[in-house]
Amino acid sequence: MKVSSKTVTCLFCFMFIAELGASLNCTTSCGNRGVDIRFPFWIKDRQPDQCGYPGFALSCNERGDIVLQLPPAGKLHIEKIDYKNQVIFASDPQRCLARQHPNFNSSVFHLQFNMSKVNFTIFNCSVTNTRPLNWMAPCLSTVHYDVLAVDSELSIEGKESLLSCTKMYDIPVPRDIRLSWSSPNCGSCEATGKQCRLRKNSITELETECYGWHRQDKDKLYLL
Repeated sequence: MKVSSKTVTCLFCFMFIAELGASLNCTTSCGNRGVDIRFPFWIKDRQPDQCGYPGFALSCNERGDIVLQLPPAGKLHIEKIDYKNQVIFASDPQRCLARQHPNFNSSVFHLQFNMSKVNFTIFNCSVTNTRPLNWMAPCLSTVHYDVLAVDSELSIEGKESLLSCTKMYDIPVPRDIRLSWSSPNCGSCEATGKQCRLRKNSITELETECYGWHRQDKDKLYLL
């Protein structure tokens, strides 16, 4: 049976549209934050797990923040995802990295804290005395005592507000959090303008492959 060029062209167009549609189904976002969520990440309870890679599940809160759960520390908000270099820029929604950062642990991500240049001395104080508000660390305080964070280079001589306090420890305060990942390695796909996904019909369930448009030069685009 002779197959016309028109039939071949239509078949190619159908395959292209189907492929493009499948890839778009796995690209989403949380609200209007402008951060694309795509493989290896996926939104649990919104997308099928085939859209992502194990350990990369995210969620969206009611304000449209992208949330990453990292037990036992809790939740981080994702501000930016660099897919080419495989780095996440995150923040602590509780604004208490001084308390949280010793608890961060992950088998999937490598954590790096961008530390401030200032170290702080942490004091445990009685709640009966008036404290300088600029020293208060509410996220470290409890109903039983206040916690003050004082610049370690600041002289505390003559500071009556610290007389009933007990020094706990010195700590460098992290300003923000970066998380990188090495597996799956999709950076090479992103570097060539393509995207990454789980390989279809692979021997192992966690094999990945590149797909999509690949720019060969300024004037031509090739679909691989």
